[in-house]
Amino acid sequence: MKKNLFLIYMALTSLTVSAQSEWDNYKPTNNKYVQLTQTNLPIVFINLQGQRLASRWEDRYIAARMKIINNGEGNLNYGDTLAHPDQTVDYEGWIAIKYRGNSSFTNSDKKPYAFRTLESNVLPDDGGKKEKVKILGMGKDNKWAVIAPFSDKLMFRDILSFDLARPWMDFVPKAKLCEFIIDGTYYGVYAIAERVSGGKARLNLNDPGSDEGDLSGDYLVEIDRPDDPYYASQYHPWSDFNGTQNYNMTIHYQYKSPEEEDFASLPEGTREALHAEIHNMETSFTKADYANPETGYRQYIDVTSFIDYMLATEVSMNVDGYRLSTNLYKYSKTRAQNEGLDARWKMSIWDFNIAWGNANYYGGEKTNLWQYAFNTRERYDDNQVPFYWYRMVKDATFMEQVKQRWAQYRQGNYSDERIMATVDSLVNLLTSQGAVDRNQQAWGIIGRQVWPNYFVGHTYQEELNYLKGWVTKRLAFMDQYLLPKEPVITEPLEVSDGWNSDVIAEKLPVSSSTTRAVDGSFRVFYAAALKANGGMPTDQIITSDALGTTYLLQPYNQNNSLTLDQNGQTATVTFANPFSTKGIYMLMTSGNGASRWTVTVNYTDGSSENEQTVDIRDWSVNAAYVDGTEAKWGLGNVVRTSGYFSSDNHYALFESMVNTNADKQVASMTIKSGNNAIGSVLAFSRLVDEPTGIATVSGDALPQGGVMGIYSANGMRLNRPCKGLNIIRYADGTTQKVYVR
Repeated sequence: MKKNLFLIYMALTSLTVSAQSEWDNYKPTNNKYVQLTQTNLPIVFINLQGQRLASRWEDRYIAARMKIINNGEGNLNYGDTLAHPDQTVDYEGWIAIKYRGNSSFTNSDKKPYAFRTLESNVLPDDGGKKEKVKILGMGKDNKWAVIAPFSDKLMFRDILSFDLARPWMDFVPKAKLCEFIIDGTYYGVYAIAERVSGGKARLNLNDPGSDEGDLSGDYLVEIDRPDDPYYASQYHPWSDFNGTQNYNMTIHYQYKSPEEEDFASLPEGTREALHAEIHNMETSFTKADYANPETGYRQYIDVTSFIDYMLATEVSMNVDGYRLSTNLYKYSKTRAQNEGLDARWKMSIWDFNIAWGNANYYGGEKTNLWQYAFNTRERYDDNQVPFYWYRMVKDATFMEQVKQRWAQYRQGNYSDERIMATVDSLVNLLTSQGAVDRNQQAWGIIGRQVWPNYFVGHTYQEELNYLKGWVTKRLAFMDQYLLPKEPVITEPLEVSDGWNSDVIAEKLPVSSSTTRAVDGSFRVFYAAALKANGGMPTDQIITSDALGTTYLLQPYNQNNSLTLDQNGQTATVTFANPFSTKGIYMLMTSGNGASRWTVTVNYTDGSSENEQTVDIRDWSVNAAYVDGTEAKWGLGNVVRTSGYFSSDNHYALFESMVNTNADKQVASMTIKSGNNAIGSVLAFSRLVDEPTGIATVSGDALPQGGVMGIYSANGMRLNRPCKGLNIIRYADGTTQKVYVR
């Protein structure tokens, strides 16, 4: 009888459901009522039994009733359970439910939940028992999370990260998209997810001491805020790659398995043993021989697992990565020996809702930064990256393993094709039966700024286009630095109009040999003829240290830069001769902070490429912050007003490539500044294919004697051959095309 009443209640409340509720303070939407008739996603009904959910900060469960309708892949699920009584019930029973999350709770109208499946309506704190169950094909357990995509308007960033990483890591949570109805209110699209927890179907952790009394494991900890009971690291995070400790910051390891309340029932000394396991691991990175494969940190961590976590974090530019929601786990030495396991620390992943270009702070929207270098950019945030990541990236062997692993990734789940196919599959799941539209009716998230969105699309398709464009750029960036370098074949481009500033001093006084400064302190570059140390090359040719791109600077005694310093300021550079290419490289720098530009490539047929975003780092890069992406580092500067030369030459040039349509002829490029930093572009170079039927030589095997002139492919005279195509003119009037590797 009770089951039938529950069925009737769920059916009636699913016919016309309100999209808001007073008791949980959800913000009103434009449409109060959303009707869920049919969907391809499982339907989750929750009956709170007339109770209110406790405040998030009370961290207290209440008993509720849950029912999940799931008729299987390819079949529809119906909200009217009276009209469709023969639907498949995936789960029906009692749960303990509460709010969960930190920023995903406080900055979201649509709240995330945690729930535990129970044998009855009696909570465990009152003597009730938890019950392990299978939900939506996921393994038996009693701990579950409900992900509430709100700032993630595509509603699948977490699942995308999980799906891509799953083939590589020992454990990655599974998650299933669903539509939720709570007490008759339509709450939209959520995902029920496995927790990173110790259950048999998950990490399969034993209680510490159960393996012949061994207290060296099993353990699960989470690096996060000091909100819950935790172990405080004895080692401070680093602010740079040279080991400068940030003594004001501490890394916190929250207890997850065992949890705080479990220690009392475990063998004496369990907490101290856990602390020792963390401390020993961290200490191994402090040794002079920390990178020794036999005696160093590899004794304590599964390097491949840490690399897999690193790559999942970096490919998505997860601004929380390494420092929040970061799970580490291990098995005891005795158990590992008995069962053929690995007793070293491993990692899993969690929480990517503000990854994949979805954060407008800490560079989360950028595609050309490394998240592991977070501390070097954001040293005042309370939650820092643990110091041992900085030790690992300084280990050449570790970085070589990272590169090898990335090469494997790019042939598998992380290939462009596989990533886009996974994205398209998730999009189809959410759009084919209107789940996106219903969620939009309920919450109105698309088309408005939701913390911490960087991009705000007017439609779901615009949000999707942004993600795909972001992913393409991010993959290209990571490939540049992690895949074996193939020679970048470029040739410098000549600009006929657009240079507006002279920022390179070739003689004294500097004030008369330049026209404006590169930063707010009136500083400019100087030519090597004026001062060799830190000077710009005499022949004006710069070859990028990062990518091998070749650039030709303008003469130093004339305008040699296009400089923008006001938000919204726009300028156009016109190239001397139209050309076709797959991409144009820009040699740039920025003063008074980082610059953000939007670039539009214009073609001779009157059409233009879509706007592309270009980020330019600040030119002042101390040695500790050099990350290998600099085109040229170690330059100096001179103050225009005083003639004072820098004594510490740590200034840099950077580069970025914008995509072009190779089937069209490029005529010009329009650049718009997105902030008030002082951004300058000093040269352009185009990507070219290696010529056929042309002499290809190394730099030291060029023709000698009788050379009257050396020219680039587009006719610019050079002082010396550049990488790529050169035209050599001899005294007898003959010419030769030579390609320099």
